[in-house]
Amino acid sequence: MAVTEGDRGALLAYVPSDRAIGNTTLMRLLGWQENEDRYWEVRNALLDDGLLERGKGKGGSVRRLAPPPSLENFDESAKAEAVGETIIAYAREAELYEPMRQVIETSWAREHKTEPLAVVVTAAQGKKQTGGRWTRPDIVSIAVKTFRYLPGKYLELVTFEVKPEDNWDVTAVYEALAHLRSATHAYVVLHVPSSQVSDAGRERTIEELCRVARGHGIGVIVAGDPSDYETWEEHEDAVRHEPDPQLLDDFIAAQLSADVKEKISRHLH
Repeated sequence: MAVTEGDRGALLAYVPSDRAIGNTTLMRLLGWQENEDRYWEVRNALLDDGLLERGKGKGGSVRRLAPPPSLENFDESAKAEAVGETIIAYAREAELYEPMRQVIETSWAREHKTEPLAVVVTAAQGKKQTGGRWTRPDIVSIAVKTFRYLPGKYLELVTFEVKPEDNWDVTAVYEALAHLRSATHAYVVLHVPSSQVSDAGRERTIEELCRVARGHGIGVIVAGDPSDYETWEEHEDAVRHEPDPQLLDDFIAAQLSADVKEKISRHLH
């Protein structure tokens, strides 16, 4: 869809000059909840033009990079009410994969301005040989990206190491680090139900985990409800790495289905 000046101005008018605002809140303020594609198209155009930048926060946020337009008609009463987080019990790690995969394929992808060719659960491959310890991520997103001023196509293979609420520590970072041998980005996704977010021990562990992850360029996401991106918060951004092409090719050959391999080949050639 074509992004109009009216839509650009409407979205900018609701972005405060001194702080970030959540994507979901903006959608509500604009009345675009039933047409999310409209919001993401306009938001991404403003990011591309250097008027906004991505911020932190659950569900993602944006903040200004340029002086604000006139806010004379800004309606303070239109601020959305906070939505309570739903607490869902997940007995096993495997139960987290599919809801998280769906969020990565939709809301997470939109927030990161990417259109995945596929987002697949790679953890459940039985006894299939994939190259040794810590070589099999839980979820993988594959996209082919092009850029406005750069020639060619760029393959992005993003891995996600999922950790349930009762089974994670700093070791998760080293598992994700092992994935970077054959991936461009790697994340650790921690399931921390909202009832546990304020636990002092958990907070210290998350801080330590983030410190170690930051030193290696590993992204860290804390997810309250695995199926609700509004409860996801990206504590650390994943830094792009350039893996050895042979290792990347071997990963695709060993870990992905024939259908996904065909999609990659078709979009790259």
